[in-house]
Amino acid sequence: MAQAYQKERRTKAPGAAAARRQTERRRAPRGPARREAIVRAAIAVIGEQGPDSLTHRAVAERAGVPLAATTYYFESKDDLLKEAVALAAREEVERLEQLVLDLAPQRLTPADWARELSAALAGDLESDPAQHVAFYELVLEAARRPSLREEVARWEEAHLRLAELGVRAVGSADPETDATLVVATISGLVLGQLVNPHERFEQTMLRPALERLFVSLTN
Repeated sequence: MAQAYQKERRTKAPGAAAARRQTERRRAPRGPARREAIVRAAIAVIGEQGPDSLTHRAVAERAGVPLAATTYYFESKDDLLKEAVALAAREEVERLEQLVLDLAPQRLTPADWARELSAALAGDLESDPAQHVAFYELVLEAARRPSLREEVARWEEAHLRLAELGVRAVGSADPETDATLVVATISGLVLGQLVNPHERFEQTMLRPALERLFVSLTN
């Protein structure tokens, strides 16, 4: 009887495992959604473990897709890195662009700009710090991989364009030069917060620094 039970158990087990795999396959994203899931998984892996940990297997596990799916869409690690840079940069620029376009038509003081911008930046940073870590990692990786530099350059140009629009709105006499100062200041403060987090980052560091900067640029 015990032997019969063991035989029946061995017979059913493969079927149960196959059913689970089939269910997982049905739940996994398909088509463009699958490709995006893979890229987002790559960003997550980079943000949590660094670019050296980026492998097709690690990304497949994080995305919940078969290993073959990652190699189907991205033949090499460079391909994955390039798409990760493009997606992370595009989404960050879109968030900042929406904020700047909302604020620019309003008659805001430099202090108002500092308050609104610092609140948005700090909230974004707090909600997903790993994505910001990933992006800085990707920017540094571009120093070693020329294939990534074009995407990073687009991100930098977009940041400068948005910063120029902002400082122009508050009355800068030299918005092109001042935009460089704004981008450098924000990048440095955000990087510092990622490395050494402060509990009241927005209130005690980011907002006062931006307010002082904006006021000085418009006097």
